[in-house]
Amino acid sequence: MRRRLFAGVAVEATDELRRRAEEWRRALGGRVRWVRMENLHLTLEFFGETEEEWIPRLEQALACAARAVSGPMDLALGKAGVYGSPRHPRVLWLGGESAGLSELHARVQEALREAGWQPDARPYSPHLTLGRFKAGPVAFSLDRWPSMPDAPVTCPPVQELILFESVRGPAGVAYERRNRWRLGG
Repeated sequence: MRRRLFAGVAVEATDELRRRAEEWRRALGGRVRWVRMENLHLTLEFFGETEEEWIPRLEQALACAARAVSGPMDLALGKAGVYGSPRHPRVLWLGGESAGLSELHARVQEALREAGWQPDARPYSPHLTLGRFKAGPVAFSLDRWPSMPDAPVTCPPVQELILFESVRGPAGVAYERRNRWRLGG
């Protein structure tokens, strides 16, 4: 059996992030399928459809990566952006800022290579997905988006590295936490 997996860190929705997200929801309304607040995360490595026999090796690698960093890390969410063109955007996101996150990503990639997994070679661009645009042109401009965060939104420190599983259900996708490891532990 295959599981749709990824490694990442959970992002706690602060009051400030919830307030801004509500403003953006009102402004963009039904043009976007919004990510539920309990599903907020930053992906470190996407594994995709993964055979069961790989899971113990991935878990061992992630445990090593979590131990290799110094401990919990600060996180701030900054500049907003879209993937896709401004006329046909696909994903609405906030960039994640953290030297610790970059270090954790490097440790995850190193541990995965040692376990025999070929991690994504593209440059790491941490981002928090807020929503996915529905099909069709929307003539979207970030300049007209309300309350664009010039100053970063500070989040509670990240405490854990998590192996998530994407599970589709009647209410959409949920990200179940299959396993977790305390950073620096």
